[in-house]
Amino acid sequence: MRHNKIKLPGMIILILLMSTITVQSVFGSTIETRTPPPETFSESIVVMDAKTGVVLYDKQSEKQNLIASTTKVMTALLAVEMLDLEKMVTVGPNPPYAKGASMGFKEGEEIMVIDLLYALMLHSANDAAEILAEEISGSIEAFAKLMTERAHSIGAVNTEFYNPSGLFYDDSENNRSTARDLALITAEAGKNEKLLEIAQKHSHMLPLTNLLTDMNRWATNKNDMMRKNSQYYYEPVIMGKTGWTPEAGFSYTSLAEKDGRTLVVSIVKGVNQSTYWTESKELFEWAFENTAVHVLYKKGQEMKKIVLPDGEERTLVAREDFHYVSTDQSEPKPLLEFDEIVITEDHQKGDVIDTVNVIINNNEVGKIDLVCESDILFTEAELEESQILDEIKENSLLNKIVPLLLGTVSVLAILTIGMRMLNTAKKRKRRKMSHKRMEYLKRIENQKR
Repeated sequence: MRHNKIKLPGMIILILLMSTITVQSVFGSTIETRTPPPETFSESIVVMDAKTGVVLYDKQSEKQNLIASTTKVMTALLAVEMLDLEKMVTVGPNPPYAKGASMGFKEGEEIMVIDLLYALMLHSANDAAEILAEEISGSIEAFAKLMTERAHSIGAVNTEFYNPSGLFYDDSENNRSTARDLALITAEAGKNEKLLEIAQKHSHMLPLTNLLTDMNRWATNKNDMMRKNSQYYYEPVIMGKTGWTPEAGFSYTSLAEKDGRTLVVSIVKGVNQSTYWTESKELFEWAFENTAVHVLYKKGQEMKKIVLPDGEERTLVAREDFHYVSTDQSEPKPLLEFDEIVITEDHQKGDVIDTVNVIINNNEVGKIDLVCESDILFTEAELEESQILDEIKENSLLNKIVPLLLGTVSVLAILTIGMRMLNTAKKRKRRKMSHKRMEYLKRIENQKR
């Protein structure tokens, strides 16, 4: 296909932020914030808009690391999606031997799923994680595969799970993810209202069971950003999960909501708890105050009509959502630079037919792929017609010259023929006059005689 530039008004874009560090989007676009983000010391960090997936701050967010108990966000998400929260679960022989933090569940003990989730998210109980895993998939190994599949389905493709708790095992592979993937998982979990409700509770008393009849167990929220008496308390936080093992170090992921926006901060390989809570709060405040994500274009929105050689119309739509990150709330005013399209082959629904350049303030800030909304079937006759049209267009100068030459030749031919006819007439006239002259002279000669 051939392209001729045509500028039209429109509204679409995806660009991200750059301050003291560079923030890469999937399209590689960057802008600068008026106020730089706070200084950070953790190894890997991302700030993400939860609704759009737009990255607002990036510090080695694609680096893969062990993630410790932040793993449990995915375990909890699968549990609320796949289990009846009021179902009674019987503890098997393996979970009571889980290492690290636990609620002390015993083999044969009957626990309700909702109570296991409180133990998982508030107390970070590893035995609760294993009980839920076995209830859903029958084994930790099978559940880990399910966790990985779910992560990949939401775009967290650099994540691999091998257990539901995040514990480190010397003799096996261990859970690995990135700050960006952890943010995607947290954002997905934040869509579940029941999980948000569980995560926001300060503490939960587990009821007595068939095996524990004389003592109450409490699951207490360990997230200081959600504890009002903590120096790290930050009211907008609506969910969070801590993580630590000697091998993984400190990790933390949290979700905050303010002024109709929901943001995620995920930190992997933090310095310590105090540092990652401080960094999270400062990054949330910076992002809420200094960035605005404008949803300017939706996947599937009509962008352009094209006409095929047979006269039929086809609609081109945007392949993906596009957003614009600015430093204020004012709406951007972009221009779209379309191309003139000539179709010369078949296309299936969803094929990329064209790319639109997005212009803001005379700068190209991104591109939008346009796909066909329905199949385009291009017949041989249309192809031949299109090729002829192409040849005519490519030889447009010749098309202008040929008629001029033909016209000139025609005029010359007419003039030539006219001149020949005139000369012939003159000759004939001369011949007639000569004959009369001869007769006249003869008569005169006879009279003289």
